[in-house]
Formats: sequence, structure tokens, C-alpha cells
Amino acid sequence: MSAWLANHFFNPGFVAGGALLVALPIAIHLINRVQYRRVRFAAMEFLLQSQKRNQRRLLLEQLLLLLLRILIVIGLVLLISRLILNPAQMSIFRGAQTHHLVLIDDSLSMKERWEDTSGFEQAIKVVNQIAAGGAQQPNTQKLTLLRLSQPEQPFFVERNVNEDFVAELLAKLDPQTFKCTNQSLDLTTGLLEAKKFFAEDNGNIHHLHVISDFRERDWRDQKAITSAIEGLAENGVSVNLVRAVPEAHANLTVVELTGDIQVAAVDVPLRMRVTVKNNGSQVASNVRLSVSDNNNKLPTSVLLEKIEPQTEVTQEFEIRLATPSTHKIRVSLDSDALSEDNDRSIAVDVPQAVSVLLVDGDSSGDAASYIADAIAADPKATGYLATIESVEALRRRPLDGFACIYLINVPELPADSIDALERYVADGGGLAWFVGESIRPAHYNSELYRNGTGLFPIPLESAPKELILDPTSPGADILTSKHPLFRIFAGEDNALVKLVRIFQFMPAAKDWVRDDQVRMDRVQTMASLRSKDPLFLEHRFGKGRVITCLTTAQPDWNNWATDNSFVVVQLELVKSLARTDRIPEQRQVGEPIVLALDPAEYSDSVEIETPGEEGDRMTRLQASPESAGETGGQGHSGDGTLTQGIEAPVANEGSLNLRAVFRNTDQPGVYTVRLLKQSQASEERLIAFNTAPGEGELALATSADLRKRMGNASGATIQEFGRLDWVEGREAGSEIRQWLLWLLGTLFVLEQALAYKLSYHPPQAVKTLKFSE
Repeated sequence: MSAWLANHFFNPGFVAGGALLVALPIAIHLINRVQYRRVRFAAMEFLLQSQKRNQRRLLLEQLLLLLLRILIVIGLVLLISRLILNPAQMSIFRGAQTHHLVLIDDSLSMKERWEDTSGFEQAIKVVNQIAAGGAQQPNTQKLTLLRLSQPEQPFFVERNVNEDFVAELLAKLDPQTFKCTNQSLDLTTGLLEAKKFFAEDNGNIHHLHVISDFRERDWRDQKAITSAIEGLAENGVSVNLVRAVPEAHANLTVVELTGDIQVAAVDVPLRMRVTVKNNGSQVASNVRLSVSDNNNKLPTSVLLEKIEPQTEVTQEFEIRLATPSTHKIRVSLDSDALSEDNDRSIAVDVPQAVSVLLVDGDSSGDAASYIADAIAADPKATGYLATIESVEALRRRPLDGFACIYLINVPELPADSIDALERYVADGGGLAWFVGESIRPAHYNSELYRNGTGLFPIPLESAPKELILDPTSPGADILTSKHPLFRIFAGEDNALVKLVRIFQFMPAAKDWVRDDQVRMDRVQTMASLRSKDPLFLEHRFGKGRVITCLTTAQPDWNNWATDNSFVVVQLELVKSLARTDRIPEQRQVGEPIVLALDPAEYSDSVEIETPGEEGDRMTRLQASPESAGETGGQGHSGDGTLTQGIEAPVANEGSLNLRAVFRNTDQPGVYTVRLLKQSQASEERLIAFNTAPGEGELALATSADLRKRMGNASGATIQEFGRLDWVEGREAGSEIRQWLLWLLGTLFVLEQALAYKLSYHPPQAVKTLKFSE
């Protein structure tokens, strides 16, 4: 109730006392009706009978007179207390001590530009005007300023608002130094922090001013925001939502940049994919993107002829990278309302060639040669380097240097080779199986399948099976899925798939359920035979992927190895299996770089090269020791900035690790982390930071939608863009006071007229004149 009074009266303290005055005319009315001792005499009997006939009329007139007097008292109380029917008109600066907490949204979408301003610049202007309005009543107003990006670290805390503070605020909120971030932020976090501030501040009138763009995407099914506002209103906080953007403007966003970077190689065409979304309401035509490598613009460009409103379009393109090193690839659109989401970056580690290990169970290596010819007949054209080895190679050479490994017609594997393969795949490597005459199904079932926990996906029958040719059914032997592996067979009535004939295959065990939907395990059927038996299977093992083909790689059980489609499928197979765990990371801006280093391998010296508008900048960190399991940890940057550590996995419990955290990742682009090993060799890690694609969705939530979604948060008001009368000291409620004065005047006249009518007025004495005769 106190919050409601504060929001509807300039002088709420007079309301309670005025309510007691309403009892005054009632008491007078009751006193006048006190009955005295009755004395009966004849003359009064006649008068009483006359009074009874008029008693009901007199009672109604007296009650009407009482009502008029009560309304007069109420009107006077409302006039003195200065009633405001619309809380939005209430002046935020009153004589009482008031605490204004300003929460300014500094998320990326606030950088939307129109004419010569932006949403964030308009937000700064509103903050300065709030302070200027409070300075008109110096030292009665307090101001706290929070940024949504760091709500737990106030920019100002409960500063007395006066002319000196206004000047200081104007200097410190310079858009050149007080900058908006490139991050996607959650308004709920800021509202909850504001609630904590107000909970520690007793005895003041509380105003929360949320200055934001109020995008539709932020309020869509966002119950947490509504709940936070309701909690503030219940605690007596007046929530004021202030718009900083008048309307949404047309905007294009680069939402994704990907490619086959796991198989990138020097001077080999690298296929990339870029996705652009049109967030506007009009069709975008002839949208062109430029492509750059290490900040050098490439002759390649991407043209999107048409993008419908609220639609994404993906376009493929190819680039050639000429040096075996790390490359920073960026695609860029022309400037629009939100230029910061027009770029997207990715880091590519380009080796001289992609190494593939082919393990052939036959010492002649004939089967593996078909795979080698398909993927690496000309390594300069495909970028693959195929190495054919026997099973013994799994024991004697390290496997981590290979992008993927083929096991072709391998009869069985020793236990130590199985362990090495399982570690390789679990860490992110790729494995392909091709069966043949030499394999021993019993060994595969017991040691490699292991009841569904091993590297092989299914249990096998004891012998291969022949696929009977049915002359009455001229359909293809292979039924493929939409997996990229079988892209060459895509399309209805594709003639290429009909040319592939499968004569024999290794069947799954009879009790193995063929239907993936019924079986519901980790194994997925990628292609099957017309007999409904599986031919290609895929499953995950740790971080890696395993693809199994139940026919031969050489033309023993099929004619596929002599068909041109075999080459295309094998090239796609390497892309699917090539390990991706070493691809440079991609993150959203604002996420910290957390480094947990083994001191036996790395020194405590860390360098981070950050992108910037004026060129790259180098920052040096010193990793500090931290015991396993601790979550504190801290490092120091070269400019003296303290960086707090956060929890990260460590290798061995109880061991001492080095940890450093770098948090200044607001600028989009590719960051280079340089580590110094104990051997004094340098190691580089690249991380691409990009903006959140959703920040480019600039559609605004209407005020009607905001009120509807806030529901019971009655203490919240919405200020439209450009309306500053609520902060400029405008005398609110002048209209209602005029009406109250006219109403009081009317009530006074009616009360006097009725009181006069009901009062007793004796007739004037008649003078008698006598005339003498």
C-alpha cells in the first residue's frame, strides 16, 4: 500500500491524516441526532404527527448533506496530497530522499545506428538528463549506475546528485571511452543485481530506470524478466522502462562461417560455407561479401542474389591457402544499421598435406591401394597423403598425427593394438572399417564389438553372404541415406547408384535388430542393401567417429572400386572421419580464455595477441600455481589487470597446475595464444571470437506486448523513445488538480444550498399600523 501511495501522490504523508478527517462530518451528524428526554404535552402531539409524515424525506436530505461534506473533505485531502491518476506522470524528483538506480543496457544491439546517433548514445543522454533533473533538488537524490555487462561492479554507487556530480558524470560517460560491448547479455541478471542493491538500502524511495532497446527476441517467452520485475515491484521499487531506440532498422547478419577445415591443405581448394540472415522487413538483393585471409583481401567474393525478409541463405565458396601455417579467414558485409554483426571470422590450421593411415590385413596391400588411389592419386590436387602399412604399424608408430585410419580386411588385432586404436578414437580420431575374406568374425564379436562397447558397431555372422540378384526387381543394390557421404547418389532415379553392384557382404548376426528406431542404440544405419541388411554403419566412440562398411574396399565382393563414384565417396569419407578436436576453437565474444597448464611441459609465460580496430595488441600474462580442484586462481596481465580464475578440469588430482585467465575478449576476431614450453619452443593456439547472431534481430517489442508480458508488475511504467517530460521536472497532474478545484467549488455550493434549505428560518414580524379616525 505504501508503494501505491508513493506512486500516486506527491505528498503521500497527508493521505493517512486526511482519511481520519472524513470521520469529522460523520461525528457531527451523529451528535445532532442525539435524543433528549421526552416531555409529552398536548400541543406537541400535533407537531409529532406532522414530523412523522416528513421523517423519511428529512433523513434522505440529511444523509445527502453528510455525503456532500464527506466528499468535500476527501477532495481537500486529494488536493493537498496532490493526486496523480497516471503514475507515469509522477515526477521522479521529490523532496524526500530518493535512490535512483540506473541499469544501462550495453549489449551489442544497442549499437544500432540511425542518422548520426545510436541506441547506446541515446541511453547515455538519458542518464545525463536524469542526473541533471535530480540536481535541481541538490543532495536529496542519490544515483547508482550499473552496466548490464558488469552489474555486480557499479560504475557509480549512491552518489549524491548535485551540479558537481552532473559535470563528473558528463565527462565519464563520454561515448569514446564509455563504450558499448559486443556481447549478448541477459536483462534478468541486471534486474536481480538491482534488487540486491535496493535490499541493502532502507528508508529511501526507490526508482529503477532500465534503459534498453527492448528487443522482441529478449522478451519472447522470457518469464525470468517478468518475475524479476514483479519481485522489485513487490518490494516497493518503482520500475521505469526507458526506450533508447525509436524503431528497428534494416539489418543483415553473418550468422555462420564454416567449412571443411579439418581437411585443409596447402594450395588445395578449401570449400567454405557462409550463412547470412536478413533481419529486415524488405527483400535484400545482390548482397556481396568480401573474403580476407590474415587481413589481406582475397580476390574471391560471395554474391547472394536475394534474401527474403527474416530468412537465412547459405552459400558455398572456395579459397586456396598457399602457406602451411595458421590462417585467419574473415567474411564481411557492407555497413548497415548494426555493422558489428557484418563480420565473421574462423581460424584454419593448414598443413602441407592431410595424413591418412591405411592398414591392410593382406601383406600385399592390394585392397588399400584402391583407397589410396581414390583419395591421394595426386596429393597436390586432393591434399591427402595416404600411408599404407601392415597391422604391426599400430604397435610401433604414434597414431595421433593421422587425420583418420582405415582398417581394411584385417583378420584380427592384438590387444595392445586395440588399446592404441581405442585411445586414438576416444581422443577424437576417425576410424573406417572395410571387411573381407580374411576377417575372423568370432574375434570381431568378442574383442571388437564387446556387446556394443567396442570399436566395431555390430555382431557378425560366421560367414559372408551372397546378395542374390533378382531379375524381376531392377532396382539398385544400395539404398542410401541423406548423409553427405552419399552426396553423389542424391536425387531420385540417380543412374550412378544403379551401376554399383554388391555381390557379397558380411551380414549382421541374426538376433541383431535391423531397425534403428526399435533398437535405439548408438549405431545408425547410413546405407542398406535391397535385402534390408545394413551396408554402412556409423557410431561414436568417445570424441571420435567410426564408420563401417560391410563389403570389401577392393572389387572382390562388388564392382564399386572400379566405378567413379567410389572416388567421390572415399573423399567424402575422409572428410567425415578427419579428426576435428584440433580445429581452432570458435566462441562468442565475452567468454574468457582459461588456460590450465602442466608446469612440467609449459612455463608460466603466456602471450595473447588480440585483434583491434587499430591493429593487433599483445598482452602478457603470468600463469600462477593452483592445486587441482581449486576454483580461485588468478593471473596478472601485462598492464597490471588482475584476472580471476574459474574452474577448469585438471589432469591429475592433487597435482600442481599453472592457470591464467584472460577476460578481455569483447572484440570480435581471431585471438592468438602463445605458450612457452620448458624446451623454450613456442606453441600457438588460435581462438575465433564472434558476436552472437541473435543480436542482429532488431525487431522491437511493442509497449502493449511489454505490459502484457509483465503481467502483475503494476509498479512498472514504460517511457517511449524521445519522451523526457518524466525526467525534465514537468509539473505532473495539473489536469487533475484543475478538475478537483472545480469539483470542490461545486460541492461547496451544493452543500451550502442544501444546508440552508434544511435549516430553520423564523418568519419576520409583521408590523401593524393604526390610523386615527
